[in-house]
Amino acid sequence: MDALNHLIDTDAIQVEVTVRLGRTRQTVAQLAALRPDDILLLDQSIDEGVEICVGDKVIARGELTADGSTEDRLCVRILPAPGAA
Repeated sequence: MDALNHLIDTDAIQVEVTVRLGRTRQTVAQLAALRPDDILLLDQSIDEGVEICVGDKVIARGELTADGSTEDRLCVRILPAPGAA
């Protein structure tokens, strides 16, 4: 990859990063029936964290956190890859 750095200005290339909390399947009728305070049960536990994706490809896992600012923005902390030292 280092060999490409002088050929491609990677600082100018932007990609959309998506953070997935989990998934669920609902019928259209179930979605139409949702009201405030209803809960959607997702397919993963809180301990599993979130998936960080580019397109449909999962590139990393992370955990939700806050940035500690006065705005208290939602952030994702990157977790080590399984088996990483």
